[in-house]
Amino acid sequence: MHFLEFSYNKEEVLNALRYHFMQRGEIKVFRNTLFILLAFTMAGYAFKIVTTGALIGIAAMVLLIIAVFWFLLPVSIYNKAATFKDNIHLKYSEEGITISTRNSEHQRLLSWSTFTKVVEAKNFFFLYRGKKNFFLVPTSAFKSEDAQKEFSRLANNNIN
Repeated sequence: MHFLEFSYNKEEVLNALRYHFMQRGEIKVFRNTLFILLAFTMAGYAFKIVTTGALIGIAAMVLLIIAVFWFLLPVSIYNKAATFKDNIHLKYSEEGITISTRNSEHQRLLSWSTFTKVVEAKNFFFLYRGKKNFFLVPTSAFKSEDAQKEFSRLANNNIN
């Protein structure tokens, strides 16, 4: 059984949340649609089909939507989740992981099969429990690169 204790860094969590949102299929489609709309609007403006007001309006709408996805959404989720502001105690082994906080009264082992997917990013492991729910394990929590590789091996071998 291996043990980690960590707390989250706000900026790293916000970047992890941004990464999560940008990887979602519906967000990719929405983002690409916005850029196509903006490209057509700019082309229409170049050929004098679209007015200056329409160009400014659509560009402002695109910037507003980007700001919402890039800033407002991650910050609102960070502020709602008490977990990101707590000290986390995580134990992991071949059987699964146990997650607790200083405020939690009980611990229970979560089998690796509880998770549906593991994603390794630059600063975090994302342990998904469905399409939208996930638990973040910062790579900075590991005392050594070997410990990080062992966690990666366990997660990847045991999560389908």
